[in-house]
Amino acid sequence: MAKNTIIMIGDGMGWEMARATAIYKQIQSGATGQTLSDFYTEGKGSGLSLQSLDNYGLVTTYGTTIAGDNGIYNTSNSALQGDLSKRVTGEGEIRDGFEFDPSFNPGINRNGGADANSGVEGNLVGYDPVRGGEVPWDEAYYGGDTSGGFDKEYIKNSYPDSANTATTLYTGTKTYNGGVGVDIYEQPLESILTKAAIQGKATGLISSVPIDHATPGAAAAQVNSRGKYDEFGVIDTILQQELGVFKPTVLLGGGHPLSNVDDPLPDGVEPPNGRIEPASDYTYVSEGTYNELRNNPTNNIYGYTFLERGVDAAKVLADTAAGIDPETGRLLGIYGARGQEGNLPTASADGDYGTTGFAQFTLGYGTDPLYPLGVGDTTRPLLPGETDEQFIARERNENPTLDDLTKATLDVLEDDEDGFFMMVEGGDVDWAAHDNNLDNLIGNTLEFDKSVKTVLDWINANGGFEENQLVITADHDHYLTLNENFPELLRNIGPNALTYGVNAQDTDDALDGEASPTDYDASTPEAAGHFWGSDSTVKHAWTNHSNRPVPVYYAGPESAAITASVGQGFENYGEKIPGIPGLTDQVNIAEAISAPLELGNEFGEEIVNVEFDNDSIELINLRGFGDVTVKASYEISREADFDNEVYFYKVDSANGLIGRELPSGDNYLQAALNNVITPAFSIEDDESESGVVNLEAGSIIGAMIIANGSLAQLQDADTSNDPLVYFSFPGATGGDGFDHIKLVGDNTFGFEDLPNGGDMDFNDIEIKFTNFAVA
Repeated sequence: MAKNTIIMIGDGMGWEMARATAIYKQIQSGATGQTLSDFYTEGKGSGLSLQSLDNYGLVTTYGTTIAGDNGIYNTSNSALQGDLSKRVTGEGEIRDGFEFDPSFNPGINRNGGADANSGVEGNLVGYDPVRGGEVPWDEAYYGGDTSGGFDKEYIKNSYPDSANTATTLYTGTKTYNGGVGVDIYEQPLESILTKAAIQGKATGLISSVPIDHATPGAAAAQVNSRGKYDEFGVIDTILQQELGVFKPTVLLGGGHPLSNVDDPLPDGVEPPNGRIEPASDYTYVSEGTYNELRNNPTNNIYGYTFLERGVDAAKVLADTAAGIDPETGRLLGIYGARGQEGNLPTASADGDYGTTGFAQFTLGYGTDPLYPLGVGDTTRPLLPGETDEQFIARERNENPTLDDLTKATLDVLEDDEDGFFMMVEGGDVDWAAHDNNLDNLIGNTLEFDKSVKTVLDWINANGGFEENQLVITADHDHYLTLNENFPELLRNIGPNALTYGVNAQDTDDALDGEASPTDYDASTPEAAGHFWGSDSTVKHAWTNHSNRPVPVYYAGPESAAITASVGQGFENYGEKIPGIPGLTDQVNIAEAISAPLELGNEFGEEIVNVEFDNDSIELINLRGFGDVTVKASYEISREADFDNEVYFYKVDSANGLIGRELPSGDNYLQAALNNVITPAFSIEDDESESGVVNLEAGSIIGAMIIANGSLAQLQDADTSNDPLVYFSFPGATGGDGFDHIKLVGDNTFGFEDLPNGGDMDFNDIEIKFTNFAVA
């Protein structure tokens, strides 16, 4: 069982992207090959730190597809009616007649597109290795035989997004594109981060893109639309849940308002279409949230020590992290380079940060008149009088790298004796692929791989893979294909010219030294050595994801479970989903790495005490019994003047969540009352007795005490006589912040009925459970 669990996600880093970067790194290290065959054409490959792990496999990434009111299937539909971006998560009626169908439905276009009115069925996209290839290096992608049913267009249909796939990686549940930490019914899912926190472990989320983007968001938020980034005071947004509800110990990444400024410069100031500070775009961090953090960096309402882009950012981050105690403190850092829509400075392949400050989505699209197809942004949002060199130097100084974030996070989390969960995302790998930008793709993947090396070095110095589980994977693929001459061009022309080169010149004449974009024409796949999409004659033909399986590299105590899951399938929504030979699935990975973090599921382990957000929480865990009724034998006693009533109620997670309602929510009392599953536990003063109560198994059960009052008083129309109610969760609404329920002996709940902790003897009522058995 791993003490520490680390998952590293190269967003969009499919097999071909990893190979392109590995070949570049090998060339930089002295490799002399000229063709793909001189390097590698199948399997794990070599050249990157991530490829040094012993275990390797391929993972399916597909999500769900649901028919809308018009009968057309769409991968972005939830099972609820209405525009999910315009309503509160989970508030909506289930679509008429909807029942989850586990059949595979690959669709006919990028969004799905199949028509239920024509008899098409199935709510899982699935994957067909005949049509898409058994492996990403299938020869059919490289001009080989396609007569056996292979279809180059197939992987473009119904492709997954990062919200969908990240949710699956963290929770083990398939969902729709755009769903963040919720299932197809928009109901909250318990993530591996929450499970780790409940076990008293520190947690950390790191990304090179905005901290409330889909991949980090799905670990620490539960909203129905990935576009709900932030609105100060609105809990149905990703950032407000990250900071105010799930509260990872460390949260570091992009999204700083200055990274996406929106006001144009005065006429004549470079660039004509550029921008100037201090105007800011509050897309990822709302103005209210930013002001709260900036004005209160050490005593804000979220309880974080706040850092942002500024002078000597990497050193400030390292120094601050060294002083954070994960048991009592939290660290938040928000960064981002100007002009880059929220991400950290782009390093470019050669590491000179030559593409820092360029807009991220301009090269491969051709939809912006400022940026013709294949040209892309090459003009930075300079301040008046600022040079390009000064711009790059400032952005590098005022922003840490992904590796800096990784080191700082490890410095904090390693001090938690219970262990930790950490997620590291190279999110800008995906951004480069969307932009068809080979230079940024290689550079961003190398930056991600530096973080991998840092993690590997840390693991080797801290218990090795006996104590640490590491999984490195992509959340989804794109559609990049390398031509056989790619290594030769990469060596002699260089990734920058292969990306931006547009001026006509014969390829052979340029092969005597590295070219620049101004003297090389890389507009064709032959000249560029690569292309995007299914058409081998067009360089820029696809800017989106694909449904092709992605690599996974792994090591640690749970590795055997991942390996054993290959071809085995999984369960979702009460249905058995068939496995695919040679492939595992993101559900299998989630189940394997989450297993050590599950609450005890064996007989004799029903009463548990967990730690969450520095609170001690007492629960009954009946998940291990399955869908049955459990007969619980108990003994009850009382030493109190108050006439109290104790009830037990079902919760959806060990942090007290009930549906959409957290213990701190305004409607938590009503949610708990709706979920009561026992009669009242009540007895006369100085008396004791025994009894039996039936409990619904397969769930987690919390306790509440109605102090000197009754359930009837809470339910009548007269609110003036409502008694105080205290829950297993000290932070619950209506409580006083004190712990009123504790375990005072073996399987024994002790209750304190007086406000503010009372006399803290916890014997006002005691309930000891002596046996649990299937009824």
